[in-house]
Amino acid sequence: MIKNMKKLILCVIILFWNVSNLQGQGYWQQEIEYDINVDLDDKRNLLNGDLKLSYTNNSSEFIVDVFFNLYWNAFQPGSMLSNMANIPSRFKDNAIGDNIEKYKNDEWGSQQILEMTMNDAIVSFYVDQTILHGVLPEKIKPGETVVFRLKYITRIPKLVERAGRKGPEGVAYTFTQWYPKICVFDRDGWHPDIYVAREFYGDFGTFNVSITADSDYLIGGTGVLKNSDIIGHGYSAQEINHKKGTRLTWDFQAEKVHDFAWVADKNFIHEKRKSLSGVDLHFIYKKDRKSSKHLGKDKFKEDIKSYFQFMEQKFGAYEWPQFTVIQGGEGAMEYPMATVMQVQGDSYDDILSTVIHEASHMWYYGMLGTDEQQYSWMDEGFTSFAEDEVMNVLLAKNRLNPHDAYLSRFSKLAKESWIEPTGTLANYFDGKFPYQLAAYMKGSLFLVQLRGIIGEDPFWSTMTRYKNEWAFKHPTPKDFLRIAEKESGMILDWYLNLWISTNKYPDIAIDSAYSNDKKMTQISLRRIGTMAIPVDMRIVLKSGDILDYTIPLSSMFGHKKGFSVLGPWNYTQLERVFTIDVPIENIQRIYIDPENWTADINRNDNVWGPKN
Repeated sequence: MIKNMKKLILCVIILFWNVSNLQGQGYWQQEIEYDINVDLDDKRNLLNGDLKLSYTNNSSEFIVDVFFNLYWNAFQPGSMLSNMANIPSRFKDNAIGDNIEKYKNDEWGSQQILEMTMNDAIVSFYVDQTILHGVLPEKIKPGETVVFRLKYITRIPKLVERAGRKGPEGVAYTFTQWYPKICVFDRDGWHPDIYVAREFYGDFGTFNVSITADSDYLIGGTGVLKNSDIIGHGYSAQEINHKKGTRLTWDFQAEKVHDFAWVADKNFIHEKRKSLSGVDLHFIYKKDRKSSKHLGKDKFKEDIKSYFQFMEQKFGAYEWPQFTVIQGGEGAMEYPMATVMQVQGDSYDDILSTVIHEASHMWYYGMLGTDEQQYSWMDEGFTSFAEDEVMNVLLAKNRLNPHDAYLSRFSKLAKESWIEPTGTLANYFDGKFPYQLAAYMKGSLFLVQLRGIIGEDPFWSTMTRYKNEWAFKHPTPKDFLRIAEKESGMILDWYLNLWISTNKYPDIAIDSAYSNDKKMTQISLRRIGTMAIPVDMRIVLKSGDILDYTIPLSSMFGHKKGFSVLGPWNYTQLERVFTIDVPIENIQRIYIDPENWTADINRNDNVWGPKN
């Protein structure tokens, strides 16, 4: 009895230590490892699957149930995805339209779970559209690792919205969001989001994926091919000994990823390059002239090499061994280590821009795994910002501020009544257009304005530090903002709140400039817009000299370096007069926000000059 009591006390102490240790860590995330074996039956368009998932509970909670995403159940008439075009909005989703509702009997998709266990014990579950909800036979203790096993059959749908068979450019199969994927359990609990074609969230881990298919298919996507000696060196189609009717198994492995995608076709060609930092760059596309028009060019491959060099210098190292551009799907979409996209029809610059955008997701989605449902702007917006920066260099525009397109667009739309706050959950925007404006445009402008607020050096050190500290984790907006505050020495929570949680907009005007004596000039500024924001002011003298000032907000408790400082300006003051030690007769022009870092909706009142 005493011996058993000692064992019980020891177990309680160990459990208490594990829980206390996890709580003391502050940040934690679950640990996963997938072993997936699938067999592609292209005669019946079925994928037979056997999935083993090792799942470690790094939280301090006992987990009593589990949720899995079954994304391909969305490809059925009556699903939330099929009804995207019918939500009450003035902006219909034409990409999906009624395509799913018009599926024929042999065109819709599904994922049927035949058996589910945890540690060999049966898990009872029910399925609500794309979410499986299972009740666990035993609680998963803090620090415990369990093994889930799912046997399933996937019915492959006709391609709509990125996934399925018979793509618009003739690609046979695009497998994205294609396997039962465990939902994320984090500090906010489970995240079972029914799929409606917007955004995703997944735990980082290791994927071991074995795909068996007819030997005349070439397969590419996420992960490194582990059995290239069997498939062919570098899995080049020309090097595979095709034998009609035989089967091959492709063994892929991907580490530190939160998803896995692959594409298969019998007419793919494969080419390979290497970036300056040693990243293997793969290009997989169909042999026909339209598909190879741009992707087949040496210039395209050299531009992608230059892209990786720029991104690693400005945004941090790319930490996976490869990246693949692969033809497939519909439109373009990012997945860890790969983009799956249409490649025909557009100009070279458009194709390049698309690849640059999707590749930039390797940072803002791939390595920095934000919850895209809650913070879609940190995914699409940061990526769009990077895309504009890169294209400015690759197309030799060399502008100081290459974000004019979004700045101009925002100025035209900021006052529209249908604009929704950027912090709206991705699935709940009233239409695709408001979502795109919030996630892409305002998300990008969040960084554009931040760059203007804190200055060049603190901004770029923020971007690299953010990547270095949060790679392969799930950062939130506050995590990013805290780094920006540390790098700049400013308080910035006001900015995050006003730009992301509200529809406020900046508009600063020069009311007048005048002098009460011959030595000083008074400059009257007025805040017309609903959002207070710091502003830069440039004085151009008739002598050609330039005087640069920055006017911070009181809320910042700091200011941008390298400028003369005026103010600060309280956000409660709509008007403010600033005095500079320059005679007014010496001034040629006065500019507010001269380098356009602020999303000022009316720039016509940003310039003052003496009348001739």
